[in-house]
Amino acid sequence: MRFIKIFIFALTSLACVGCYEQFETPAVPTQMTDEIMQAQGMELLTIKELKDMFFPLNNSGSTNSQAETKYKRFVLSESECTEYEIKNDRYIVGNYYIKGKVISNDEQGNIYKSLHIFDGTAAIELKLTNGLFADYPCNLDTKESCWVYVRLAGLYMGSFRMMLSIGDTPTESLNAYGIYKYYANSNIVSPNKVALHVFKGADCTLTEGKNTTDDIYVVENSTEAQSIYNADFLGRLIRFKNLTVTYRGVKNESGAEPYPALTSGSNTNIYPSWLCTSGIVVDGAVQYVVSKPWYKLAYSLNNISLYGSTALCYEDKLSSTHASTPGFYTARTSGYSRFAGKPVPEDGAKGSVLAIYAIYSHSYNFSETSRDQSGAFQLSVCRFQDFLPEYYNSLTDEQLAEREAWIEANTPEDSIALPQTLKDDDME
Repeated sequence: MRFIKIFIFALTSLACVGCYEQFETPAVPTQMTDEIMQAQGMELLTIKELKDMFFPLNNSGSTNSQAETKYKRFVLSESECTEYEIKNDRYIVGNYYIKGKVISNDEQGNIYKSLHIFDGTAAIELKLTNGLFADYPCNLDTKESCWVYVRLAGLYMGSFRMMLSIGDTPTESLNAYGIYKYYANSNIVSPNKVALHVFKGADCTLTEGKNTTDDIYVVENSTEAQSIYNADFLGRLIRFKNLTVTYRGVKNESGAEPYPALTSGSNTNIYPSWLCTSGIVVDGAVQYVVSKPWYKLAYSLNNISLYGSTALCYEDKLSSTHASTPGFYTARTSGYSRFAGKPVPEDGAKGSVLAIYAIYSHSYNFSETSRDQSGAFQLSVCRFQDFLPEYYNSLTDEQLAEREAWIEANTPEDSIALPQTLKDDDME
């Protein structure tokens, strides 16, 4: 009897504790607002104002030396800076913050450790960690998104291949080939540090249209493509309509090579292809930068995840031979993405692409009229369903099976097409 009484008392106590814990469950944290940020003494910058504080963007993408690696540190006082930062103008003094709508989603892995935001004036990447779609949601189907606020003091704005981002401290190290590398900033991987700098605001809805302030900007032809051929649109979420897939320097389904490979400065590039920059043994020798035809969006070989490239352009630009031609783009797919193994569309396939618009170059100059420059404009899709849905949705099961059979029969297994010259600038 005494044991039963003790047991009943224990159960009652547990029930009371459970009720107490439930009653004391903390409320959902308050969403960040301008009033809260400004009450802490911070001043709002538009993202365009922020990016205008950087060095001139032209030719700023190289990381081959400390001097070439461009960054600026946000500080509250010049006394926080190192002698190098003061001497080389690598700092911005002020208690600033930015805010923007989330325009990216990393759930499918093609956007990696990055959050892209846009405030109506410009867009920028925040270099954070994995699983951002859970904390900062952006539904590209319904266009439901949220505002994000960023406290800048203590962070770094840096350029990588002429794309600006906000992140943690610059890093330097020997890469896999024993070559010293510099990086303008790094990912903010500490949850505690993220919590000190990045705050979720109110829910919002993304707008789409042809106004420059629309969150999703729409481009339908090569004339409109010319209008975004400048630095102001870099990092934005853009829906490119009426694009055509073009094979370059590799055979298509008919066995022909209708168009030559593309040039980018002194480089010659084939499409579709995968590019390995991590070192791979070919014919008994290690090749560090290898471009090779591949007919899947990306691939993994010998436990190395490679990224793939597909060339797209507007119909009237098919005869162009320079990768930097307005209206010409390369869509990049990570070997770690969930859709890496999907088949590359057929040569001549048409459709739309919703993607983050970027450049990849260490020495591009927007003020020059010549298009024979080193660099290409890239499209990074967040989700497979945003890449040529008109084409993929039109395929029957039988047509898809035929496509995959053609890929299996035509993908080279060990031959190299156009191995590229090893360059420090290519190796990350």
